[in-house]
Amino acid sequence: MTAILAAFLPVAMMILMFSLGLRLALRDITGALRGSPAYGAGLALQVLGLPLLAFAIGSLFGLSPMLMAGLMLVAASPGGVTSNYATHLARGKVGLSVAMTLSTSLLAPITLPLVLVAAGVTAPQPAGLLKISLGMSAVAIVPMLLGMALAHFAPRMVAKMVRVVDPLAKLLFVLMVLATFAQNWGAMQRAFAETGMAVVTLAVIAPLLAFVAGRGLRLEAAATRTIMTEVSLQNVAITIFVAGALLKSPELSIPGLIYAVVMNLVVLVLIGLASLAPRGAEGARLRVR
Repeated sequence: MTAILAAFLPVAMMILMFSLGLRLALRDITGALRGSPAYGAGLALQVLGLPLLAFAIGSLFGLSPMLMAGLMLVAASPGGVTSNYATHLARGKVGLSVAMTLSTSLLAPITLPLVLVAAGVTAPQPAGLLKISLGMSAVAIVPMLLGMALAHFAPRMVAKMVRVVDPLAKLLFVLMVLATFAQNWGAMQRAFAETGMAVVTLAVIAPLLAFVAGRGLRLEAAATRTIMTEVSLQNVAITIFVAGALLKSPELSIPGLIYAVVMNLVVLVLIGLASLAPRGAEGARLRVR
């Protein structure tokens, strides 16, 4: 079962990102990087806000030092690549989501060790973090760039292709969520009593914090939904890799195993709420050119 999931998840991810590329232009990403309040706010929440929130929640629930560090490790991990497709389903700004994911992945070798040191844990070497971050990002970037190139050079073909790729991508997204449940459900049940409520609290408050920030900065609804989705979905694979492979500490990975399940439930709620929101002229959905 584990081998099947290990083979399925990267392939499904590549198809999801290819489908996004068919609807995305380079200007959608570069535009988010040029002085965008939404990008700045989202990056601040992801890099600074989430680790501080995790520390406050861990203190509130009286977690042991190792579980506290594990919760902060989850919060310090870069945005998950599935957040880009989830943003599309939540009627957000995919270009902004991609910009945030790439930025947090590139910053992770610096920010993640700093958070671990603050939590009292010996930090891993940045080189190992950079390697895994770039490797996982490449799984998303290459097919997305291929889709963007096709959309630019063969728009008529893409218009027909989207009718097939879109339903397939949505099906694969659902299967990926179910696969995450299957892969982590047993571990979550065993560890929930120790730190489950703290993890659930982090998963619920993170998007609420993003919503408050978006409203406070008067961001458009699509940008706020994007930040809410981005701060909800962490790259838990990096969390588990750091805890297990780099630091040899299984206990450190416990909050990540639970978060892998809970974050998908939270994002499914966000997608459902977004589907009920009125459709304005805010460009929530990207158009096929």
